[in-house]
Amino acid sequence: MKGQQSGYAVSIEGITESASFLSLADALASLWGTLRTLPLGWTQYEAYRYFFGPGAAQRTESFLLRDGHLMLSFVLLGQTRLIRVAPTAAGPLQVAPKRLELLNTPAVMALCLRKSAA
Repeated sequence: MKGQQSGYAVSIEGITESASFLSLADALASLWGTLRTLPLGWTQYEAYRYFFGPGAAQRTESFLLRDGHLMLSFVLLGQTRLIRVAPTAAGPLQVAPKRLELLNTPAVMALCLRKSAA
């Protein structure tokens, strides 16, 4: 990882705001806490648990060291969504895991309505 990295930024394109965390473990816990609430298929769920779930920090750190970032995609509500994990120098940095903030968009509102109807 290059530059003045001081933390890790995570986001789910079109679903959440980007958030930055001091530790990779906290960033991944926050990302996983949000991802696992989405209507993912079993294969997607297991794949993302591998990268972002409990104990994943070392695996993900290896990808970050090699590639500089980790980007994975999935389809939700008829659109491809991109999950990003990258080192960052931008703040403010969260010091503990927290669920990522959902965007206030029609697509996210439809997702929330769909979930509450289930």
